[in-house]
Amino acid sequence: MLLSVKNKAQTRYWLNVFAWYALAEACIQLVFFFILNNFGSQRISIIEFHLVMWCFQCLLIWPIWWVASAVIKKNILVQILLNLLFYALYSYIWFGAVQDSIAFLYDGLQEITRPKTDRQAPYLDRGYEFSFLNYQLLKHSFRLAWFYLAWYFYNYKEEETKRVALAVANKELEVKLLTWHLNPSFYFKTISNLKCLADEKPINAAQPILLLAKVMEYVIYEAKEKLIDVKKEIHFVYNYTALLNQQNNFKKFETLAEGSYEKLKISPLLLAGLIDRIAGENSRAKHQQFILQLSFADTEMILLVNEKTGQNNLDFLLQDKELNRHLMELYPNRFSVTQLNNNQLKLSIILDEEN
Repeated sequence: MLLSVKNKAQTRYWLNVFAWYALAEACIQLVFFFILNNFGSQRISIIEFHLVMWCFQCLLIWPIWWVASAVIKKNILVQILLNLLFYALYSYIWFGAVQDSIAFLYDGLQEITRPKTDRQAPYLDRGYEFSFLNYQLLKHSFRLAWFYLAWYFYNYKEEETKRVALAVANKELEVKLLTWHLNPSFYFKTISNLKCLADEKPINAAQPILLLAKVMEYVIYEAKEKLIDVKKEIHFVYNYTALLNQQNNFKKFETLAEGSYEKLKISPLLLAGLIDRIAGENSRAKHQQFILQLSFADTEMILLVNEKTGQNNLDFLLQDKELNRHLMELYPNRFSVTQLNNNQLKLSIILDEEN
């Protein structure tokens, strides 16, 4: 059905289509009125006749459209056959009962609007004349063409809406799948380290256990949000690097932060993902120390990664396709990665502000 209580958007669309058709039909009737009465020696029609004709043309468009909509999903040949059969039935009714009704209402309207001396006999369609049959076929084709064109645009609009919704859903899913997750080896190494500490002296494992609990709480509960307070992310990084430093004798991390970031938001685990890549990089160098210097100015966050001993080249981060893809998805046109020298790298991101 074209008009549906359940589908208000569809109903609004087809009412708009009908309104445009009614406007087009009104223009056609005005053209007929002008032609019939300005190119002859006497008046052929009056405006009341065209008004009544316009009302019937608008009213009787609905059966044509309903039949067309009922068969539109069928085979093309079936559609043509059924529309032709309905055209024959419609024409039979149009040249009979409808013309009688038009004449009756037209005469009644003239009794209200005109004196007897100024009334005009109705210029009705006559089914026995070939010209009227041709005109009737032309009108029916015009109405069907209007319907099929409107149907095409309606379905195009629906498909485009679905396509956009699917694209948005895919993008959100892609971003969700790209969300950083801590390297599983981090948990195994941390638990192994805790076991060693507990074996030596149980009290020594208390602080690392507390840090691990905070890290896991952040990953499970906080990191599911699309954006999180920068201060929470930095606090997490402090705990995370503290655990990394305990389990890794070769790479140590130190995080420093300066500037105002109380109202800024960041993608969860973004900084941890960067640290993961550094920690997981195979290097022959030993006893490396990485300084993560965070600075904030307005909405810009600048992260300077500096390998203090000068034993590691950080260009592998520039070549990391997954890292760049992740940043492109989260901060399109809002980030830059620059290698200042072999052992120093700069990441700049324009963050979101708290609403």
